[in-house]
Amino acid sequence: MSILIRNLYTKYLTSFLPITKVHQSFYKNYSQAMMQLKMNEAIILYEEGSKQFTMSFRYINPELNVDRLFNFNRQVDEPLSIFLQRINTNIKTYNMKRYWRKHKKTNKASNETLEKVVNSGENNIKFVRNESILDGDLTCKSLLDDFGNIKLVISDTEYVVKQNIPYVNKIELPSSILVNFPTYPSKFEITNGDKAKSIFNWYKNNKYTWVHVGHGYLYVPNESDIGCLLKISCEPRNETEYGPIIEITSNDVVQQGPGPCPFDIRHAFTRNKLSGKSFRVTSYNILANVYSATSLSKETLYPYCPHYALSMDYRKLLILKELIGYNSDIICLQEVDDNVYKYDLVPTLSELNYGSTYNLKNDLCEGLAIFYNQERFDQLTCDYSVISQGINLEEFNSVWSLIQNDNAKQTFLNRNTIVQVAVLQSKENPEILIIGNTHLYFRPQADHIRLLQAYYSLVYLHTFANKMKAEHPECNVSILYCGDFNSTPENAIYQLMTQNYVPEDHTDWNSDPEEHVENVSIKHNINLASACGTPEYTNYTATFSGCLDYIFYQLDNLQVEQVIPMPSKEELAVHVGLPSIVFPSDHISLCVDLKWLK
Repeated sequence: MSILIRNLYTKYLTSFLPITKVHQSFYKNYSQAMMQLKMNEAIILYEEGSKQFTMSFRYINPELNVDRLFNFNRQVDEPLSIFLQRINTNIKTYNMKRYWRKHKKTNKASNETLEKVVNSGENNIKFVRNESILDGDLTCKSLLDDFGNIKLVISDTEYVVKQNIPYVNKIELPSSILVNFPTYPSKFEITNGDKAKSIFNWYKNNKYTWVHVGHGYLYVPNESDIGCLLKISCEPRNETEYGPIIEITSNDVVQQGPGPCPFDIRHAFTRNKLSGKSFRVTSYNILANVYSATSLSKETLYPYCPHYALSMDYRKLLILKELIGYNSDIICLQEVDDNVYKYDLVPTLSELNYGSTYNLKNDLCEGLAIFYNQERFDQLTCDYSVISQGINLEEFNSVWSLIQNDNAKQTFLNRNTIVQVAVLQSKENPEILIIGNTHLYFRPQADHIRLLQAYYSLVYLHTFANKMKAEHPECNVSILYCGDFNSTPENAIYQLMTQNYVPEDHTDWNSDPEEHVENVSIKHNINLASACGTPEYTNYTATFSGCLDYIFYQLDNLQVEQVIPMPSKEELAVHVGLPSIVFPSDHISLCVDLKWLK
């Protein structure tokens, strides 16, 4: 978000509200997941040390046309007899309901048949081990601790009891499904299983039948899917076992998307993955939902953007398609919602073999994320620092101790800005990258605070570089410093990064007269340049437009091979400003190909 826009947020923080009513197709109204348990299996889920466990089984009664999944959540210290009684009661109650529902309109109900239904299974439900009935005075814990060869017997039906096999706890499909945009479970949680080993299949409804259209965690709908519901099925698996299949159908049909987006044009330059000495880097502020979903955003900041296009359910599809199309080796993201990272970015990008690290901004529910191509890099370490808590960092403290303005110091200390680092080692070359990612403070009259934050971050990254040089003398070590710096090229941060020095008389020290920093200069000896130069716009809204985002790289070991062209001003202005139906954020992603010199 731009500096001016963010200033409005500080004024209207109390107006942050949940998402209000938006376009009908983006309501969160998920259909019910259906599990397909086998007829003669009962499944127990139990975590060692827990006071509770769950058991599920499929009960079939042909006379009453019953085929139902029963789920029980019980205490581990409960006697088996009480547990069996609960099973019996639940089955009886359900059978009675089915009996009366079946016969109430025909007047064929009889007391004799009713009594048979009521007593069905009475005293005939038991747990058996090696053909011996287990004592009802035993606790369920004894069953859980000694689990071999256990069967549940209901009347004449035997269920093989399996414990802690792969099991899908939650699966949902998104409320927005668009042609040519990736579709995937909007929420997916699995126990005792591995998503990578599980089997996913996609279907669409074709008149009155379901037609198989794809497999895998991701599916990209095409034109022939428009107007169809989608269904996904999952058989959870791990190295040795598989669990019950679960499936869920979308609430809404596949819809036509917004058509070609400007990032589709940029993808023409990134169709091929890089290899050898070349690698691709993307940096992108994706506009956190915690900001875009507010009435302030809809009515004041981005009134030109349709409300449905501000919904994260819509925007995340564009974000993912854009990121996937860049084929980047390293992706630095800012303003990443916790839920978006957990349920969208990680599940989707991990399918493409990206690893990642994520850090929240203290008590906020958005933060920073770094993704990296695990086929090309190993992560040696990762960390982050709350900048205001790091003033004792040796090289930074020498500058901090010179600041005499207490107002400036207090403003700096009150910020929750963080810097994130991931140390990546190339699998193909004797090279190590120190990847820095940050999102600096946004208040317009805070150039001096941002300058100090940027300097601290650079010192912080430099400490990692020095450590890696000592531990890996056989490797070249280079710094990449990415992010939303909320600072234009005319400000001191750009001068600090590219000219290594900011004098004490720079105007940024006095951006807020009440916090004037006097007699302080900053310098460093790291050779950095802006990989994408200084684009005219990396942020474009109705109230502010300019260059705020950068990928700084170390000149000693790296050179720019290709800068992915930025959208033209004409493309940005088609819908007044960003975000829009074709731009998912108020920022524009930076994307560049770099190459090691040696």
